[in-house]
Amino acid sequence: MIAHAIWIWLVSLFWLPSLLLLLQVQVQANGGNVKMALVLQGGPDGTKEGTANAMALAGAKQACAEGNLPSDRGFVYTSCTLHTLLPGSETQGAYAGLIPSKAKENDFMMAMGYFPSKAIQTAANGHGNKLFAIADFEFTPPVGNIVSVMYSEDQIGYLAGLLAGEVAKTRGGKVAVIGGVDQPSVRRQVNGFGSGVRIACPSCKAYGVYAGTFDANAKLSATAGSLLKEKKVSVVFNAASIFGTLTLKNLTTQVGMYGIGSGSDEWITNWAYGSVPGSEHILTSIQTDYSVLVRSVMESVLHANLTGGSTVFYGVNPDPKQSAIKLAPVHEAEGVFTKEIQKKMEGYVADMARGKLTTGVDHKSGESRNSGESPTSVELLSLTNEIKGSGTNTDSDSSDMDTDSDTSNGEGTDKDSPSSEEEKSPTSPSGRHKDVPSSSSSSVVVVVVATSVVDSIWTSPIMSLIFSIAIAFFF
Repeated sequence: MIAHAIWIWLVSLFWLPSLLLLLQVQVQANGGNVKMALVLQGGPDGTKEGTANAMALAGAKQACAEGNLPSDRGFVYTSCTLHTLLPGSETQGAYAGLIPSKAKENDFMMAMGYFPSKAIQTAANGHGNKLFAIADFEFTPPVGNIVSVMYSEDQIGYLAGLLAGEVAKTRGGKVAVIGGVDQPSVRRQVNGFGSGVRIACPSCKAYGVYAGTFDANAKLSATAGSLLKEKKVSVVFNAASIFGTLTLKNLTTQVGMYGIGSGSDEWITNWAYGSVPGSEHILTSIQTDYSVLVRSVMESVLHANLTGGSTVFYGVNPDPKQSAIKLAPVHEAEGVFTKEIQKKMEGYVADMARGKLTTGVDHKSGESRNSGESPTSVELLSLTNEIKGSGTNTDSDSSDMDTDSDTSNGEGTDKDSPSSEEEKSPTSPSGRHKDVPSSSSSSVVVVVVATSVVDSIWTSPIMSLIFSIAIAFFF
């Protein structure tokens, strides 16, 4: 056995260092350039200004910019090739024909929303050594090589509540939030809203309405509007996507209520740069900035410190350029959303980013933990009878099925998941990055470390002899 060990030792002194050198060169070559794909959302808007697509594309280009990958700043890769993919429509079928076929030629792929979720999982299942990410959708349970990227939805509602409270102080003290489907992702916004109102205006009354849908429903929207008019509400926050926008358009023009949009800058996207009636009553929007989110996620990939099977959250930051959740510019409502209130909001954002102000909302359930025995921070107004009467199905119409499901079919939780595969969906670092290599780059990091360790063993004669005896004993 000893003779066998010595033979292994002598031979290895000649050929193993050469093999290790070859392996290291190959690893460095593979790690030189990373190919990343951003899957945009389908639909007629393309990359129009203010849309999620436009912001996401800007963020991806910033992350992958030439000369932006110096090793002294921690970048593992020296260069980046960006591919953008645009499905023919915003349907699951369009994504199914696009994402899996492009997975092979990219090291990392990122998509947004519910519709691409099944296609992303199909691609991930077929390429276990690569990393994928999806924004605004959470796989539950997680998928090993997919990162779920989420906005802190409770902060979205909280920021809207703080602003609504400040404005309502001198306008009757009554505010409201319109939610879509009563489920965790929406409850996080609704209860965040109520918590924010309490901080800004303790004497104000906050109401909440769950529409049971995110889609346009004129009859239901009119009923919700009547309830809010009855309560003499002065400021309304939209947490119901298309349904909320329709209701806000009615309330701003018919009653003169003030609205707070969400997702995009609604003054630009839904009030068409002020050309739609009621635009002067849009205070601002709580904007979810895809440029910040996509840039940050892709930079994490380039640094090899993003890992699959996790959920990463993005929220407010005092620096607007780094904040994934922010207030859109004030356009026509400066007489109401005054400079003084804008200054206060900056202070609130800073306190939120430092953890001095917290929403008190449970992520899993979306319920409030600051409301004593009540799980909600707002007084809920019921539309149950009206929903039944209008024939709206709160299960099938739900564009945000935030429930646990089997990931074998790509389902999880999402802010805008639809009732059918072909139904069109609306577009709508305080994150918790984990410094663990991603699936796509882990092989690079692990092999480099492993070869370095083994190389050091074999270049030490004493250590290599001991190692050789162990190998001989084994064989």
